[in-house]
Amino acid sequence: MGMLTKVAFFTARPGQRDALGQRLLALVGPTRQEPGCVRYDIYQSSDSADVWCAYEDWRSTTDFDGHMQTPYVQAFMNELDALCCEAPEIRTFERRSETIER
Repeated sequence: MGMLTKVAFFTARPGQRDALGQRLLALVGPTRQEPGCVRYDIYQSSDSADVWCAYEDWRSTTDFDGHMQTPYVQAFMNELDALCCEAPEIRTFERRSETIER
């Protein structure tokens, strides 16, 4: 298997939009320093500002699993009930198209 892509969607509880965004953005720096991280970006929906998305590319499932065990991710996961109105939707993808250089 090649690179692993994870896309996670988070919906903020009423009044928690900014707090959720701050917590997600705080994950960017340390996550990008992890050995298997290829890409880690956070997006906020243009259609619904309460919806946030983490888009992640990892070299392997093992690298992603290690990421999920880091203290900062575990701390974030423990805050999800207070920040989000529902469990995050996490999807896994494998690239099927060729990568092009521009």
